[in-house]
Amino acid sequence: MLFYQHIVPLNRDNHRNLKLKTGLGTAEFAKETHYVPLAGSEFFQAARDYPIVFAGESAGELGAVALLGLRQNENLFLDENNAWRAGCYVPAFVRRYPFVLARGGKDGDYTVCLDDSFHAFSEEEGEPLFDGEGNDTEYLKNVINFLNGYLAESDRTLQFAQKLQELDLLVTREIRVSNREQRNFLLRDLKIVDEARLRELDDGVLGQLNRDGYLGWIYAHLMSIGNASRFPQYMRQDIGEAEISRG
Repeated sequence: MLFYQHIVPLNRDNHRNLKLKTGLGTAEFAKETHYVPLAGSEFFQAARDYPIVFAGESAGELGAVALLGLRQNENLFLDENNAWRAGCYVPAFVRRYPFVLARGGKDGDYTVCLDDSFHAFSEEEGEPLFDGEGNDTEYLKNVINFLNGYLAESDRTLQFAQKLQELDLLVTREIRVSNREQRNFLLRDLKIVDEARLRELDDGVLGQLNRDGYLGWIYAHLMSIGNASRFPQYMRQDIGEAEISRG
């Protein structure tokens, strides 16, 4: 999983004294990531900064992602201090770190987990996860609420992507962008909505997409594609012809 190095279940006994230092202003853990998953409810905010595309081959894997860079393992939205670029939307996938919900057990319920390799965890300072009696702190309750909300929105986004696939609206495209020196960057194998196919849908189908809240997401996605043209100005170093494959 992106970012996460060593995921373990949150345990009231093992982690009773664990604290998390917050407000560090760094997202170094996302430094070598050129895309992150995105929930549909984030499209309107994310579309101002990132190209939003779709990735995954099978219906159960197809989802939306925000592109963060032009090269593999390079995030153009971190500054020299590894803080997220000022004024840019920070995706929920990034904000939930170092916590995550993982499915486990015979009943398939979700368990709150954490990446215990994250350097901001300690027993000396930070936000405690449990109080002196071993109960969830308000901080942890807020984290869990955020995780549950993100999971629900992710499931809804999966349904959205499946609907696009069902309607045969997704096509594979490549995007070429150039910097001021006319050096080219090619983004390959990007799945996007085909506008011509969208226009061919009958009124009943379009109406249902609108009622489901999907039509606005589609337009936000389409409007976001042009954000790729701004990426070369964020490059930390000049390079020649390059390409990445989102696939």
